[in-house]
Amino acid sequence: MARQVQIALIDDIDGSEATESIVFGISGQHYEIDLNEGNADAFRDALKPYIKVARPSKQFTPKEAPAIRAWAKENNIKVNARGRLQAEVISAYHAAMAKKSRSKSK
Repeated sequence: MARQVQIALIDDIDGSEATESIVFGISGQHYEIDLNEGNADAFRDALKPYIKVARPSKQFTPKEAPAIRAWAKENNIKVNARGRLQAEVISAYHAAMAKKSRSKSK
C-alpha cells in the first residue's frame, strides 16, 4: 500500500496558500511565519529601512550552527566540526547573509 503525505503551507495573514516560511527575530525572541509571495514581499519591504541601517548580530541560534559551518567551509574559512564558533566567523556569516538578502530585495 502506498501512502503520500502532503503538507500545505497556509498564509498566516490571509489564509491563502503560502509559498514560504520566514524565520525572524526581535528582542531575543525568534518567530516563524508562513506567507504567500505578496505578503512575504510586504513583510520584507516593511523591514527594509531598518535592515538598511542595522548591523549584523554576533549572536546566533543553535539551529544556525550547521549553516554557519557549511558557509564557512564553502568560503574556505576553517572551523571545527564541533564546539564554539568564533565571533568573527559568525559576524562574517551574518554580513554575507545580509548582503545576500539585500541583493535579493533589489
